[in-house]
Amino acid sequence: MSTTLTIRNLDAEVKRKLRIRAASHQTSMEAEARDILRRAVEDDHPLTRPSTPAELRDRLRHVTGVWKGQGTTDELIHLTRGEN
Repeated sequence: MSTTLTIRNLDAEVKRKLRIRAASHQTSMEAEARDILRRAVEDDHPLTRPSTPAELRDRLRHVTGVWKGQGTTDELIHLTRGEN
């Protein structure tokens, strides 16, 4: 199945760099853009592949670390609302 994608309002500098990149790979700008998009959404990308519970915990560690030692989420909500 073939799909057409039109990209409007592409910054001139991005277009220039894409043209240079394509030339360095001896391919067309269209083929280069296809390759960039394909690699960006490959299944092994951390945001698109299924995660193990350990990987999910690691991803959330930076967020939950902010709360560490500060109480539960409910307690923090009450604190930010000024509730006792």
